[in-house]
Amino acid sequence: MSHHDVILSAPRDLADSGAPAILQRSDEDFIEAVLASLRDAEGRIALRDNLARPTTIATGTDTRLRARRGGGRDLFNRLRAASRQLGLAGGRVAEAPAASDEKALLEGVRRAAEGTQVLKLFQPIQRQFNLAVMEARCDTPGEPRIDPKRVEGAGMVIRRLVRDAQGREVKQGWMRIGDNLKGWARIGTAADAAASGNRHDPEALRRLARPGTGQPVLDRQVTALLAAQDDALLNESVVPMFVAPPDVCKAAAATLFYGLIPTTSSEKAEGGAPQFDDAAFGPTTADFRNHLVGPLRGLADSFPRPGRALTPDLATIAGNAADTDRNAMKRLLLLLRQLAVEFDAFGDSAEADALMTQLNAIGLPLADAAGKPIEGSRPAGDFLAAAARILLNEESVSPAPTMPAGWPELDTTTRDLLARALSACLQLRFEAVSGMAGRFDDPEARYVLRAFVRLKPEGSCPARTVWGDYSPAFVIAPWYEGSGAPPVQIAMPDPADKDMLAKLKPNVAFTVPASMQNLLSGDPLDLMDGKKPADSGLKLGWICSFNIPIITICAFIVLNIFLSLFDLFFRWMMFIKICIPFPKKGGGES
Repeated sequence: MSHHDVILSAPRDLADSGAPAILQRSDEDFIEAVLASLRDAEGRIALRDNLARPTTIATGTDTRLRARRGGGRDLFNRLRAASRQLGLAGGRVAEAPAASDEKALLEGVRRAAEGTQVLKLFQPIQRQFNLAVMEARCDTPGEPRIDPKRVEGAGMVIRRLVRDAQGREVKQGWMRIGDNLKGWARIGTAADAAASGNRHDPEALRRLARPGTGQPVLDRQVTALLAAQDDALLNESVVPMFVAPPDVCKAAAATLFYGLIPTTSSEKAEGGAPQFDDAAFGPTTADFRNHLVGPLRGLADSFPRPGRALTPDLATIAGNAADTDRNAMKRLLLLLRQLAVEFDAFGDSAEADALMTQLNAIGLPLADAAGKPIEGSRPAGDFLAAAARILLNEESVSPAPTMPAGWPELDTTTRDLLARALSACLQLRFEAVSGMAGRFDDPEARYVLRAFVRLKPEGSCPARTVWGDYSPAFVIAPWYEGSGAPPVQIAMPDPADKDMLAKLKPNVAFTVPASMQNLLSGDPLDLMDGKKPADSGLKLGWICSFNIPIITICAFIVLNIFLSLFDLFFRWMMFIKICIPFPKKGGGES
């Protein structure tokens, strides 16, 4: 006894494809609505309007829908065509003719010349949901539907399309190894082929479970050999697909499956953080060196107020246009911020210690109280660390260090060593802030999905996994892109209606620390001039209550002010703001 082949495809009358049909819906009860439409041919034809729409991108995909297995398919295709004409099982209503096939063909040719067509799927935040729908039937004359009782389970995998070093397209699956999330890993050629059997199941244990030979020793050796392969223990993430309710399958005369296609994910791959591009932004590149401030590039520079004790109030020089040392202070503050923020030079990592060693190898010439150079020098690293605490953090250091005369010009060897130490700190900083790679983080990525059905064993025939075709490639629209769904309307209270304002009681409260309350209680004009109010001496916390609609009104007014200001540069108002009048709602005369 042997299995007959099983065909997985989009529901007939909905799409002519060996891959699931991808529907996009914006209604909240979309699953119930789709299942109701799948009951009859007219409903399936109507669902064509909900098929995901293609978009054009610059780079394409090599993925093609695989050819179905041969073995008498021409005869079956002729029988199927005859069944359609006679209205027998396995036949379906013929596709509705397009309104203008010739125009559609020309439009397709034009778009193909401009770029490659891919589907565009949206995210739930854009109020669009993506549903994959397929049917399973026997590959025998008449193509009867398979018995749902034969199905152990069904699902689909989403795979990413990338290019290898030779420019060839390869597919990657979202993988796990035990309890660890590996992330995107390459799909092997055997697993990507159009074959059935447990060896190509997404689950590792099912791939390793092979029919026994009757020789226990040989079976153990075969299992050990298979388990030793690099990808043997990888489990690919599976999106479940569900059999449609029995009444739906019965009415449609088809075994139908459906599943929600994820376009967002909170999963993060362990060790999958974006890699720092050392070749493009390493210590020897021009971009890296040009990004550094002058002293870190090895250029000589002067310091403000040489010879004077370093105190927090010196930082105000940068805001005084009349001060001759203003530009020198601005350059010093920029140097300190770049070291502290970008490179974390004053941190406790080994890379920061190595950078401080290089900085301390640079001697800063000293100056007397009059600002004239004197003999001696101070290690640059120690001075910069103290200056960052005083000028950036406004700390008082005792004894206060004095301002050196300036920064000397560095020789080539010192420049190179300093650049390498800075680059090592930047790479560590990059790893700390870049985070781990998410499943759908790459905005330029293209994906395909592929569905499968697991069939139960029958008689002497073992269980097996049957795969369908790959879907067309698709991209996931960024969250900020409009999806065409109608906008959400937010009713605003009328601030001119005094009776309405009297009803807007505070419904949210903020606990405000004393320092912030002291700041907010100062003169607004002084705050605009950058003057901090004097400390009142009170250390009381405050609870401030507001009404959320009033906060919304304030935010709406401020938003429109800034939109108008930025429109001077971006010219975006005609795209992002559309205001149309409407009559005031209210009762009319009866």
